Amino acid sequence: MLRKLSLRNAKRQFREYTLYFVTLTFTVSLMYAYQTLLFSDSVKALSRLEIFPLMIAAASILIVFIIGKIISYMTNYMLRKRSREFGIYMLSGIPGKAVGTLVFYENTLIGTLAFLPGLPAGMLLSQVLEAVLLPLFGLSYMPHFLLSLPAAGLTFLYFAVMLLYSLLKNGKWIRRITLYELLLFDRKNEKSLLAGSSTSAVAVFFLS
Repeated sequence: MLRKLSLRNAKRQFREYTLYFVTLTFTVSLMYAYQTLLFSDSVKALSRLEIFPLMIAAASILIVFIIGKIISYMTNYMLRKRSREFGIYMLSGIPGKAVGTLVFYENTLIGTLAFLPGLPAGMLLSQVLEAVLLPLFGLSYMPHFLLSLPAAGLTFLYFAVMLLYSLLKNGKWIRRITLYELLLFDRKNEKSLLAGSSTSAVAVFFLS
Protein backbone atom coordinates (compact mmCIF):
# COMPACT_ATOMS: atom_id res chain seq x y z
CA MET A 1 0.00 0.00 0.00
CA LEU A 2 2.77 2.43 0.95
CA ARG A 3 4.62 1.74 -2.29
CA LYS A 4 1.52 2.44 -4.37
CA LEU A 5 0.89 5.62 -2.38
CA SER A 6 4.51 6.73 -2.78
CA LEU A 7 4.34 6.13 -6.55
CA ARG A 8 1.13 8.15 -6.79
CA ASN A 9 2.62 10.95 -4.70
CA ALA A 10 5.81 10.99 -6.79
CA LYS A 11 3.71 11.50 -9.92
CA ARG A 12 1.48 14.10 -8.29
CA GLN A 13 4.40 16.01 -6.72
CA PHE A 14 6.61 15.84 -9.82
CA ARG A 15 6.18 19.53 -10.65
CA GLU A 16 7.03 20.46 -7.07
CA TYR A 17 10.09 18.20 -7.17
CA THR A 18 11.35 19.43 -10.57
CA LEU A 19 14.19 21.50 -9.10
CA TYR A 20 15.05 18.66 -6.72
CA PHE A 21 15.11 16.19 -9.63
CA VAL A 22 17.32 18.48 -11.73
CA THR A 23 19.70 18.93 -8.79
CA LEU A 24 20.03 15.17 -8.33
CA THR A 25 20.61 14.65 -12.06
CA PHE A 26 23.26 17.36 -12.14
CA THR A 27 24.89 15.82 -9.07
CA VAL A 28 25.15 12.42 -10.77
CA SER A 29 26.57 13.93 -13.96
CA LEU A 30 29.15 16.00 -12.06
CA MET A 31 30.32 13.10 -9.93
CA TYR A 32 30.52 10.74 -12.90
CA ALA A 33 32.56 13.27 -14.89
CA TYR A 34 35.11 13.58 -12.06
CA GLN A 35 35.29 9.82 -11.53
CA THR A 36 35.84 9.31 -15.27
CA LEU A 37 38.87 11.60 -15.08
CA LEU A 38 40.11 9.51 -12.18
CA PHE A 39 39.97 6.30 -14.24
CA SER A 40 40.86 7.84 -17.62
CA ASP A 41 43.93 6.40 -19.38
CA SER A 42 44.63 9.81 -20.89
CA VAL A 43 44.81 11.44 -17.48
CA LYS A 44 46.95 8.58 -16.15
CA ALA A 45 49.40 9.32 -18.96
CA LEU A 46 50.16 12.67 -17.34
CA SER A 47 53.22 11.35 -15.52
CA ARG A 48 54.22 14.89 -14.59
CA LEU A 49 51.11 15.19 -12.46
CA GLU A 50 51.20 12.11 -10.27
CA ILE A 51 49.29 14.02 -7.60
CA PHE A 52 46.48 14.87 -10.03
CA PRO A 53 44.37 11.74 -9.28
CA LEU A 54 44.59 12.59 -5.58
CA MET A 55 43.39 16.11 -6.37
CA ILE A 56 40.44 14.69 -8.29
CA ALA A 57 39.60 12.34 -5.42
CA ALA A 58 39.77 15.20 -2.92
CA ALA A 59 37.57 17.36 -5.16
CA SER A 60 35.06 14.50 -5.46
CA ILE A 61 34.84 14.11 -1.68
CA LEU A 62 34.37 17.86 -1.30
CA ILE A 63 31.61 17.83 -3.92
CA VAL A 64 29.90 14.92 -2.16
CA PHE A 65 29.98 16.82 1.15
CA ILE A 66 28.72 20.13 -0.23
CA ILE A 67 26.02 18.76 -2.52
CA GLY A 68 25.02 16.25 0.16
CA LYS A 69 24.22 19.19 2.44
CA ILE A 70 22.28 20.89 -0.35
CA ILE A 71 20.26 17.75 -1.07
CA SER A 72 19.51 17.33 2.63
CA TYR A 73 18.34 20.94 2.84
CA MET A 74 16.16 20.65 -0.27
CA THR A 75 14.62 17.41 0.99
CA ASN A 76 13.82 19.00 4.33
CA TYR A 77 12.32 22.03 2.59
CA MET A 78 10.03 19.86 0.48
CA LEU A 79 8.95 17.84 3.50
CA ARG A 80 8.14 20.94 5.53
CA LYS A 81 6.18 22.28 2.58
CA ARG A 82 4.08 19.09 2.67
CA SER A 83 3.61 19.21 6.44
CA ARG A 84 -0.19 19.51 6.22
CA GLU A 85 -0.35 16.53 3.88
CA PHE A 86 1.63 14.41 6.31
CA GLY A 87 -0.57 15.67 9.13
CA ILE A 88 -3.65 14.46 7.27
CA TYR A 89 -2.00 11.05 6.84
CA MET A 90 -1.42 10.83 10.58
CA LEU A 91 -4.95 12.06 11.25
CA SER A 92 -6.19 9.21 9.06
CA GLY A 93 -4.43 6.72 11.33
CA ILE A 94 -1.11 6.30 9.49
CA PRO A 95 1.71 6.33 12.10
CA GLY A 96 4.73 8.61 11.77
CA LYS A 97 7.02 5.66 11.08
CA ALA A 98 4.88 4.65 8.10
CA VAL A 99 4.91 8.24 6.81
CA GLY A 100 8.71 8.19 7.07
CA THR A 101 8.77 4.94 5.08
CA LEU A 102 6.51 6.56 2.49
CA VAL A 103 8.90 9.49 2.10
CA PHE A 104 11.81 7.05 1.81
CA TYR A 105 10.09 5.21 -1.07
CA GLU A 106 9.23 8.48 -2.83
CA ASN A 107 12.74 9.92 -2.69
CA THR A 108 14.34 6.59 -3.60
CA LEU A 109 12.15 6.49 -6.70
CA ILE A 110 13.00 10.08 -7.63
CA GLY A 111 16.70 9.42 -6.99
CA THR A 112 16.62 6.35 -9.24
CA LEU A 113 14.92 8.30 -12.00
CA ALA A 114 17.50 11.08 -11.64
CA PHE A 115 20.44 8.64 -11.75
CA LEU A 116 19.46 7.22 -15.15
CA PRO A 117 19.70 10.47 -17.19
CA GLY A 118 22.56 11.65 -14.98
CA LEU A 119 24.96 9.06 -16.40
CA PRO A 120 24.60 10.10 -20.09
CA ALA A 121 24.86 13.74 -19.03
CA GLY A 122 27.99 12.83 -17.05
CA MET A 123 29.49 11.10 -20.08
CA LEU A 124 29.03 14.30 -22.09
CA LEU A 125 30.43 16.46 -19.29
CA SER A 126 33.46 14.19 -18.91
CA GLN A 127 34.27 14.66 -22.59
CA VAL A 128 34.06 18.42 -22.16
CA LEU A 129 36.47 18.25 -19.22
CA GLU A 130 38.95 16.09 -21.14
CA ALA A 131 38.70 18.34 -24.21
CA VAL A 132 39.67 21.30 -22.03
CA LEU A 133 42.25 19.55 -19.84
CA LEU A 134 44.32 17.41 -22.21
CA PRO A 135 45.38 20.15 -24.69
CA LEU A 136 46.71 22.14 -21.75
CA PHE A 137 49.33 19.42 -21.26
CA GLY A 138 50.12 18.89 -24.93
CA LEU A 139 47.98 15.77 -25.38
CA SER A 140 45.55 15.28 -28.23
CA TYR A 141 41.89 14.76 -27.42
CA MET A 142 39.92 11.98 -29.08
CA PRO A 143 36.17 11.80 -28.40
CA HIS A 144 35.02 8.52 -26.86
CA PHE A 145 31.55 8.00 -25.45
CA LEU A 146 31.94 4.71 -23.62
CA LEU A 147 30.49 4.08 -20.18
CA SER A 148 33.19 3.60 -17.55
CA LEU A 149 31.92 0.91 -15.22
CA PRO A 150 34.34 1.76 -12.36
CA ALA A 151 33.37 5.44 -12.59
CA ALA A 152 29.67 4.55 -12.73
CA GLY A 153 30.01 2.24 -9.73
CA LEU A 154 31.83 4.84 -7.63
CA THR A 155 29.30 7.47 -8.68
CA PHE A 156 26.45 5.21 -7.61
CA LEU A 157 28.13 4.64 -4.24
CA TYR A 158 28.64 8.36 -3.58
CA PHE A 159 25.13 9.20 -4.75
CA ALA A 160 23.54 6.47 -2.64
CA VAL A 161 25.42 7.63 0.46
CA MET A 162 24.28 11.24 -0.05
CA LEU A 163 20.68 10.27 -0.68
CA LEU A 164 20.60 7.81 2.22
CA TYR A 165 22.08 10.40 4.58
CA SER A 166 19.43 12.92 3.56
CA LEU A 167 16.57 10.45 3.90
CA LEU A 168 17.68 9.13 7.30
CA LYS A 169 18.22 12.63 8.67
CA ASN A 170 14.84 13.92 7.52
CA GLY A 171 13.12 10.64 8.38
CA LYS A 172 13.99 11.26 12.03
CA TRP A 173 12.30 14.66 11.77
CA ILE A 174 9.11 13.08 10.47
CA ARG A 175 9.03 10.38 13.14
CA ARG A 176 9.59 12.84 15.98
CA ILE A 177 7.23 15.65 14.96
CA THR A 178 3.72 15.62 16.38
CA LEU A 179 0.44 15.82 14.50
CA TYR A 180 -0.30 19.24 15.99
CA GLU A 181 3.05 20.62 14.82
CA LEU A 182 2.51 19.29 11.31
CA LEU A 183 -0.97 20.80 10.93
CA LEU A 184 0.17 24.22 12.17
CA PHE A 185 3.64 24.23 10.61
CA ASP A 186 2.76 26.72 7.88
CA ARG A 187 1.44 29.18 10.45
CA LYS A 188 4.59 28.77 12.55
CA ASN A 189 6.72 29.50 9.49
CA GLU A 190 4.78 32.69 8.80
CA LYS A 191 5.18 33.88 12.41
CA SER A 192 8.92 33.15 12.51
CA LEU A 193 9.39 34.93 9.19
CA LEU A 194 7.54 38.02 10.38
CA ALA A 195 9.44 38.00 13.66
CA GLY A 196 12.86 38.11 11.94
CA SER A 197 14.44 41.44 11.10
CA SER A 198 14.89 42.54 7.51
CA THR A 199 18.57 43.24 8.12
CA SER A 200 19.34 39.66 9.16
CA ALA A 201 17.29 38.33 6.22
CA VAL A 202 19.34 40.41 3.76
CA ALA A 203 22.60 39.30 5.41
CA VAL A 204 21.62 35.63 5.19
CA PHE A 205 20.58 36.09 1.56
CA PHE A 206 23.93 37.54 0.49
CA LEU A 207 25.81 34.99 2.57
CA SER A 208 23.94 32.21 0.74
